[in-house]
Amino acid sequence: MGSHGHLTDAPPPRRQTTPPSPEMGQMVCGTCRCLLSYPRGVRYVKCAQCRTVNLLLEAHQVGQVKCGNCSVLLMYPYGAPSVKCSCCHSVTEIGNQR
Repeated sequence: MGSHGHLTDAPPPRRQTTPPSPEMGQMVCGTCRCLLSYPRGVRYVKCAQCRTVNLLLEAHQVGQVKCGNCSVLLMYPYGAPSVKCSCCHSVTEIGNQR
């Protein structure tokens, strides 16, 4: 403050923003849909919000299919016969949709 009790004209301090680290990844929790950050290379990520342990798969290990009930895009591990939708809880058979 100046001698008369007024604030000086100095600019506010700049907030340091750190770009996301290339060693970190992100995924959506399969139960509560919160965005989770994790260190690359881990196999499981525990959600701090709902405590669900999520299996982490690489892109070449998963397939995608639309939910047969609500059309949300679902991911599943290759070889799974079906996948349960985290939104409407409907079970979609995988069959030959690969």
